[in-house]
Amino acid sequence: MEPKFIGKAKLTKQGQLTLPQEARKDLKIDAESEVYWYEFNNVLVLVKDLANPKELIGIVFKKKKR
Repeated sequence: MEPKFIGKAKLTKQGQLTLPQEARKDLKIDAESEVYWYEFNNVLVLVKDLANPKELIGIVFKKKKR
């Protein structure tokens, strides 16, 4: 699976972000949904389901076999 650019968000003075509509639609995230944030080596990852951090590293940073 290749990364897909969804858009950008601007952090408000209150520390809030708006998740782009395309991401909400693609991931089926509605107004009452919770999302989870992980940080790996200065990369911020948002997921809609709680994940095991070690498994998430493998999913996000797996290398293609050649």
